[in-house]
Amino acid sequence: MTKIKEINHQIHLLFQQYGIRSLTMDDLANKLGCSKKTLYVYYENRADLVHKVISQDLDKHLSRVQAVFNLKKHPIEELFLHNKLDLEKLNSIHPSTLYDLKKYYPKTWSKFDQITKKKGYVFISNNLKRGIELGVYRKEIHVEILAKILTEKFEIIFNQTLFSSSSISFATIYQELMSHYIYGIVNEMGKGYFKKNKEKFISNETD
Repeated sequence: MTKIKEINHQIHLLFQQYGIRSLTMDDLANKLGCSKKTLYVYYENRADLVHKVISQDLDKHLSRVQAVFNLKKHPIEELFLHNKLDLEKLNSIHPSTLYDLKKYYPKTWSKFDQITKKKGYVFISNNLKRGIELGVYRKEIHVEILAKILTEKFEIIFNQTLFSSSSISFATIYQELMSHYIYGIVNEMGKGYFKKNKEKFISNETD
């Protein structure tokens, strides 16, 4: 790992723990054991730092998701493997991250939002098409609409107006959303496969 990638990684770990806005450049330098001047060797300013750190983590996450779809597993298992990666991300992210990006770092938020939705649409639409071809998803489902709905899942999950209770975790909301989604797209054969393997899938998600 190159020096800048390692620094990005370490800063991202700090963002996960403390959030983005709560850490000043001085805080970051102190926690990294370097001077603030050293940080400015790698980053033009705070916005540039946030952009590079978030972009690197996004690329890493999307590469892991792409690797799942490259396996060409059963479409339902594929969705659960995808879910597992998303849940890992949700469990590690600080609750204020998306809000901070939207409000204070619109350039970075725009990249994050556009890429995740564009890539997510491709991943999910391919999954839906393959599920129909293999006879486990309903033939009449509208692939374009359903793929676009699922690409909006993080907007729903992180909507603090909808889910203001601290007793409801992001992971719980995600699991409910995905269970509802899967039951809506499977036919009888797919439902049978899902019920038969549900415990295994859920166990894998929580490992």
